[in-house]
Amino acid sequence: MTQTQTPPPPPSFAPAIEADYNRTHIDFRAPMPRPKVRGPVIDFHCHLFAARHAKDWFESAQHYGIDAFVSMTPLEEVAGLLRDWPGRLHFIAVPQWMYEGPDFYSDWLRRIEMFYNLGSRIVKFHVAPQTILKRDRLDSPRLRPIFDEIRARKMMIMTHVGDPELWYQGKYADTNKYGTRDEHYQAWEHMLEEFRDTPWIGAHMGGNPENLGRLQYFLDKFPNLVLDCSATRWIAREISNRRDEAREFFIRNQDRILFGSDQVSGDDRGFDFLASRWWTHRKLWETAYIGPMPITDPDLPPDQQPTLRGLALPDEVLQKLYHDNSARILAKANIQLG
Repeated sequence: MTQTQTPPPPPSFAPAIEADYNRTHIDFRAPMPRPKVRGPVIDFHCHLFAARHAKDWFESAQHYGIDAFVSMTPLEEVAGLLRDWPGRLHFIAVPQWMYEGPDFYSDWLRRIEMFYNLGSRIVKFHVAPQTILKRDRLDSPRLRPIFDEIRARKMMIMTHVGDPELWYQGKYADTNKYGTRDEHYQAWEHMLEEFRDTPWIGAHMGGNPENLGRLQYFLDKFPNLVLDCSATRWIAREISNRRDEAREFFIRNQDRILFGSDQVSGDDRGFDFLASRWWTHRKLWETAYIGPMPITDPDLPPDQQPTLRGLALPDEVLQKLYHDNSARILAKANIQLG
């Protein structure tokens, strides 16, 4: 792949239509104060797919006070972004997600080495139900060489385990085909037990924001585990649905949660599309806003779109969410952003 080619999109990628990301007609360019945070605001989970997307990305991010990013970017795009945006990006080592060749795992090992040589110190595993069906469970023997490489290089781990509960009730309802959520989390627990000394990031609130009790169990059992709060539509919907419980959870675990947007760049995803995600996150974490989501939720009918209910987190919690926790994790690998 050359830098002039379109990087492979995630499975859910679709052309951006304004009605989908601004159904409430917000002026996303209206002035917005920066978060009241000492140090750079770090988005620990995003997907800046190509160097040609960076101008709109950083312009929109600057408007919303987001300074630095931990991104899952195709290897072929990394060098150009490091050159053009120094100090603003750290890259997570990822495989060629769409690659179907028989040497997928050996290619992934080579890519980990190349990412590492470009400064990457985190490896991402995507083990949602549909990915397990296509590839392997997290505790599969075929992934053992990847885990051995991570341990040898003293890298960190990020995992996407689980998916929205609405999906388990719908497209994953065939448990003979997809397995159960409990089975998926048993595999995660097995690997967390083995890698207790490795910093580990559970993406998308550990993939189960619908069950904060499950997440508390994992945080209590594994001190090396932190969660990121990425995946805008999913997280905003489920956090809002249990607003008071979620607020207590964030305050209780204020040292263990990283801000992340799961922002995804694209050729047709300009300033306003990107802004819709950062606007939603800032309203969710910083304010007591109660109102409609600007972003259409495809998991719900048009007449049942979710209400956004902001947590109005205390300033000291926001300081840790937006900066301190991410900076501490990155410092374990001598990485400083912003």
